[in-house]
Amino acid sequence: IILSWLHHAPRDLIVQKPRHAAEAKGVFSLRSPARPNPIGLHVARLVGLDQNTGRIDLDAIDVLDGTPVIDIKPYFASTDAIPEATIEGRDEPGVRR
Repeated sequence: IILSWLHHAPRDLIVQKPRHAAEAKGVFSLRSPARPNPIGLHVARLVGLDQNTGRIDLDAIDVLDGTPVIDIKPYFASTDAIPEATIEGRDEPGVRR
C-alpha cells in the first residue's frame, strides 16, 4: 500500500459529477484525485527492492512522475480486504452479496 500526496490535484472541489454518473456526488464518495485533502492510496505489487540504494520497483501505480510518496505499508489480505463490505447506493458488477 502506497500513500502519496497528489500535489497537482485541485483541492477546492466538494461536489463533482463523474463521467459515468447521472448526478453529482460528494468527493468523499468518489475515488477522484480532486479532493480537499489530496492523499492518494494505491495498492501495488512490489517487483524489486535494492536495499543498498533504497530503490523500490512497483508493477504499476497511477500517479504522475515525481509524485511525493508519504508512506509505504504492507498489504495484509486478512485485514485489508473485506469481501462483505458494501457502499450504499452502489452496485458493482461481478460482486455477489
